[in-house]
Amino acid sequence: MSFYSIHALDRQGEIALSQMVRCSDDLDALSAGIEQSDMHAVEIWDGQRLVARVKLGNAPLDTADVHSL
Repeated sequence: MSFYSIHALDRQGEIALSQMVRCSDDLDALSAGIEQSDMHAVEIWDGQRLVARVKLGNAPLDTADVHSL
């Protein structure tokens, strides 16, 4: 188990809220981030490593989302 940071982002892409979650792996952390994306886009971090970005409402990704999973 590892601790991951899930950052809720405001409309400007700045961190509005952050929380630590304990997850078994990156996919588990991604699932936790998706659950929190109903009100905000989120970023999921494992220490200094960006795991994924999830769009507001887990909206589908497109070519402009090159930095999202």
